[in-house]
Amino acid sequence: MEYLGLDLHGIVELVDVRGRKIFSRYPQHVNEAIGHTTAYQLNCTEIRLVPLSDCFITLESLGHRHMSKVMVYYGDYAYPEEFLFTKEVTIPIQVLKVNDNPLPKSLERPLDFSSSVVRIMISSENVLIKAISGDYRLPTKSEVPILKMMAYGTSITQGYSPTAVDLTYTNIVAREMGADLVNFGLAGNAKCEPEVTDFLKTSGKYDIILLELSVNMLMMGFSADQFEERVEYMITELKKHQPKAKILCLGVLPFYGDHGVIGLRDVMVSDPQTYRRILKEIVENLNSINITYLDPLEACSIGDMSSDFLHPGNIGMIKIAQYIIQHFK
Repeated sequence: MEYLGLDLHGIVELVDVRGRKIFSRYPQHVNEAIGHTTAYQLNCTEIRLVPLSDCFITLESLGHRHMSKVMVYYGDYAYPEEFLFTKEVTIPIQVLKVNDNPLPKSLERPLDFSSSVVRIMISSENVLIKAISGDYRLPTKSEVPILKMMAYGTSITQGYSPTAVDLTYTNIVAREMGADLVNFGLAGNAKCEPEVTDFLKTSGKYDIILLELSVNMLMMGFSADQFEERVEYMITELKKHQPKAKILCLGVLPFYGDHGVIGLRDVMVSDPQTYRRILKEIVENLNSINITYLDPLEACSIGDMSSDFLHPGNIGMIKIAQYIIQHFK
């Protein structure tokens, strides 16, 4: 969405929360239906602009548990340091040059983003734009990738645990595929609610859709029948409304539940093997060349997880991305 002359990529609307306009990745009516606030957590969203002169953007942190963190990309070129802040930070944004010289043509677009497009990639809870100065404009359609990709899943998909936002499996896949990613992952949720499905299926036109389904449903006590009903509706509706999209369905990744461990807050009435089998059968029964089941046990192993034995670490994210990319190649 456009805000202050900026492209808030992955943001759907501004929601009034206690008198402040908070960025939300889902519409308010969906947030109310699912009763969960991680739609306001901005991991894997971007603030985009094309600077016409030196610009300065001040971000205010609304995070409570962790420091806010952002990375800056000039197209596909990463600025060589992250910005971490607890209250606010002012980020300088310049027209990209090489040794104070204009970029030669060969460096203006080495991959799929124009280097004119500055991408402030958010890897934290919510932030607000406090101020911006300088001359800038919105990116044009020709300056971003033509290929469009959407992702939905748990905190693993939303981008938690890797040490940098560009190390999430979704961002790695998008870069390798030359796709423009919008990430609708929901940390602590991903319960495939019908309201979420009804939003996702018409949220844009996509060439690639990644679904990671869904260890959260398993840990929250959804039965095998409930999982099957919701997931079948989601995939069927996406197939109907996104007929040209390649839909990749990743089952429950390796986690502590595969080893007989149940967390203190877990309420499991099914098991990971059953969830994986159901998802595979749903995909096979749809019998579409555009829908693929991805075996999570081939994507990575328990040794690729972080120390919570649930979220992939950097290496796990890279392995998952490589596995998905192989299915395209």
